[in-house]
Amino acid sequence: MKVFVTGVAGQLGHDTMMELHKRGIKAVGSDLKPEYSGIKNGLIENMPYVPMDITNIEEVREVLFNEKPTAIIHCAAWTAVDAAEDEDKKDLVMKVNGEGTENIAHICKELDIPMMYISTDYVFNGEGTMPWEPDCKDYAPLNVYGKSKLAGEEAVSSLLDKYFIVRIAWVFGENGNNFIKTMLRVGASHSVLTVVSDQIG
Repeated sequence: MKVFVTGVAGQLGHDTMMELHKRGIKAVGSDLKPEYSGIKNGLIENMPYVPMDITNIEEVREVLFNEKPTAIIHCAAWTAVDAAEDEDKKDLVMKVNGEGTENIAHICKELDIPMMYISTDYVFNGEGTMPWEPDCKDYAPLNVYGKSKLAGEEAVSSLLDKYFIVRIAWVFGENGNNFIKTMLRVGASHSVLTVVSDQIG
């Protein structure tokens, strides 16, 4: 088995590569930069890495046909939720999360391999009082990020027969920024913290 992981310079992609390594599964990572640019831990920076722009379908085709993975875990995404609302960022967010994911799905179809797409609970409106059922389709994204990830979900489910869509929230890990690191950083410089209480993670 050989798993190709996108977005390895990010928090989720980094930890996915580490988990695959721990399980003895061969993995190849990719991201935009010519060389791995995430946090270094003495291991991940020496793992197989290939630069790839997911928004360029010809580049995606060339890289994946060359690597010949048996499966893809697609972690690459625009994840700055608040910044995604900036007028000058909206098109880029849709391009990365929607079109980029569609490009990966197209090539998975050509290679006849399964794809795991990491999505988000932001495809819903967050106003319910009960957990959503796994196959719930009551989509109602309230922001650009949610709309862009839903576009990715729809591309994957319409193009592929072999796929998993996994919706996650409150991601934290060794690499990148997250709520825990933010609270530790702010807590070190403030005597009182005010935190929202209308989200549960």
